[in-house]
Amino acid sequence: MPLISTLAGGSAKGFGGMKGASIPLTVDYLVVAGGGGGGYASGTDRRGGGGGGGGLRSTVTATGRGGSLETALSMPTGVTYTVVVGSGGPQSGLASQNPSFSNGGSSSISGTGITTVTSTGGGGGANGTVDTVAYITGAAGGSGGGGGGSSSSSGTQAGGAGTTGQGYDGGTGQHVPGVWASGGGGGGAGSAGSAAANAVGGAGGNGVAVSISGSSVTYAGGGAGGTNNGTVGTAGTGTGAANTGGGGQYFAPGNSGVVITRYSGTVQKAMGGIVTTSGGNTIHTFNASGIFQTSYTTAKATGGAINTDGTYFYHVFNSSGTFTPLQSLTCDYLVVAGGGAGGGEPSNRYQGGGGGAGGLRSTVGTTGGGGSLETALSVTATAYTITVGAGGAGGSTTGGSGGNSIFSTITSTGGGGGGDANDAGTSGNGLTGGSGGGGGNGIGGKTAGSGTTNQGYAGGTGTSPNGAGGGGGAGAVGGNGTASQAATGGAGVSITAFSTPTGTGVSGYYAGGGGGGGEGPVVFGAGGIGGGGAGGYAAGVAGTPNSGGGGGAVGSDNVSAIAGNGGSGIVIIRYAV
Repeated sequence: MPLISTLAGGSAKGFGGMKGASIPLTVDYLVVAGGGGGGYASGTDRRGGGGGGGGLRSTVTATGRGGSLETALSMPTGVTYTVVVGSGGPQSGLASQNPSFSNGGSSSISGTGITTVTSTGGGGGANGTVDTVAYITGAAGGSGGGGGGSSSSSGTQAGGAGTTGQGYDGGTGQHVPGVWASGGGGGGAGSAGSAAANAVGGAGGNGVAVSISGSSVTYAGGGAGGTNNGTVGTAGTGTGAANTGGGGQYFAPGNSGVVITRYSGTVQKAMGGIVTTSGGNTIHTFNASGIFQTSYTTAKATGGAINTDGTYFYHVFNSSGTFTPLQSLTCDYLVVAGGGAGGGEPSNRYQGGGGGAGGLRSTVGTTGGGGSLETALSVTATAYTITVGAGGAGGSTTGGSGGNSIFSTITSTGGGGGGDANDAGTSGNGLTGGSGGGGGNGIGGKTAGSGTTNQGYAGGTGTSPNGAGGGGGAGAVGGNGTASQAATGGAGVSITAFSTPTGTGVSGYYAGGGGGGGEGPVVFGAGGIGGGGAGGYAAGVAGTPNSGGGGGAVGSDNVSAIAGNGGSGIVIIRYAV
């Protein structure tokens, strides 16, 4: 990997020292993994276990599972470190599915001269509608997932084990035949999940409060267990918001993790993430994966997270903001819109189509829809508003389209939502967008949404009576459904000139389409490479955040089936050093 400097937030003026310095930087950290998703539920039968909180390791205030505080890192100067922020685990989408499917993603800091710090993703909550031991026992993780309430066997079902120094075990589920069945609470970083009892789902374990950011914030609580005939449990503290690492309650996804580093002094000595100061310390917060560099250089503009490989500066916007050049510049760019959500299943009969990827426009490598590369923009010393499109919202009907992403005169169009599983009129057709949504498979099969020229491709068509279409990607058309297989989402495009120096994309790809939903003999479709979410039975997988990936569709007889949200977009700007 090339040497990369990173600067995020604030002004680029006044930086440029530290060249040739050899004194290591002493860095405190908080590394929280993604929380596990909750266990399967079917209609009003909500007996799944809660997801476990993400593993938590900290050098400040407190660490997970009552352990001793970790030791601060001694980081040599001038070195690039890779920061990975784990995603929240999806809710379980199938009764006969191993709960580890819903485990959260691990978070880590790694690089030359340090021992890698890894926090383990939270364990998925167990399913509660089958009796197979593998499905009704909570998954192990940073904190363990709650056990499920089985469909017929009486007794208790174990929660998953937590990880030493990171989080506690999940609570047990229980079933009293003919009376009630409830799932256990997911474990938290601060306490174990509670067992289900007396027709009440188990409470999620509490998280841990850490003050590394300058204020006390609670992270990595466990999700609540559900019940089929009683009261749902309560979630632990430190759940319910992105970048907390909280576990999801029954049939809900977990929360994404976070990585925070800090060092003494208010003079910036390293770069990466969102940079703030508090209490005499400088703090770098990573809400998404990126790069932490223990030196810095002077950029020619402000805004976003700023990286340099010695040839170019890169400004990465994972959310909307402002790009302000300090002089006139000629800028390359990658502008990816939010992906469309997968199609839902309102009719209790058929399968929805995958969400289309967000439109993609690029001046480097490859652009979307097989078009010619865009032309670089000339900008002046004035503020430019950057809009990063949100992913479309998934539900039980046609998927929501993604939001547009904008840089100056460049607009990429949000991905089209996937068509729902409905017979009536055009309601099952995929929506037009940057890339088009896949068609559902209602009677006669439903049509796909078209893509936008030079941004993305069309979705695939649904085939009646079984396979739904995949969402279109920036690099390929979504697949068409068949009698036994819902279609795969269209592939995204690989742009290593942007992904390698910034640590963004999914294996170097952006804007993959979502997979079609499945049911019974119909296998659901995989997501397209580049952040497309897979289809499912009772729950579609969301598109990867900041990839523009389309959301996965659903296709279950379960009226509570919810399609996956689209992934949010991203804007990257580069110019010569």
